[in-house]
Amino acid sequence: MKKIQTGWVIIVVTLVAWFFVMFFYRELYASMTISLVSLLILLLFYKLTVEVSDKHVSFYMGIGLIRRTFALKDIIHCKPISYMPLGWGIRFRPGAILYNVSGTKAIELKLKNKRWNVWIGTDVPDELADYINSKL
Repeated sequence: MKKIQTGWVIIVVTLVAWFFVMFFYRELYASMTISLVSLLILLLFYKLTVEVSDKHVSFYMGIGLIRRTFALKDIIHCKPISYMPLGWGIRFRPGAILYNVSGTKAIELKLKNKRWNVWIGTDVPDELADYINSKL
């Protein structure tokens, strides 16, 4: 199973901010720096892809530089959750690390021998959690 979530808010906000800086700020060095940072943000966070196989749950953000893989045997449980949004990207929450690009829904992976739970943002948390639990 493969699920892809597009981070439309990140895309639009980054492009609008880039446009205003390029249009109103004429210094070349600053414009080039802001353009490169904007491009980097877009490449890293424009989508979140979750893949579930018979042995692993893995996900990657954007072009794949940020990625994690968890063996199904190391997952205790998976459940759908909702959370209060405090931005997008990688967020540290009390007892959890959140990876998201959009929305307020995720799946929570409780892992063996780990202090922190992993929250992975998704548009379809119930479907994804049910599928992962069926593989456990």
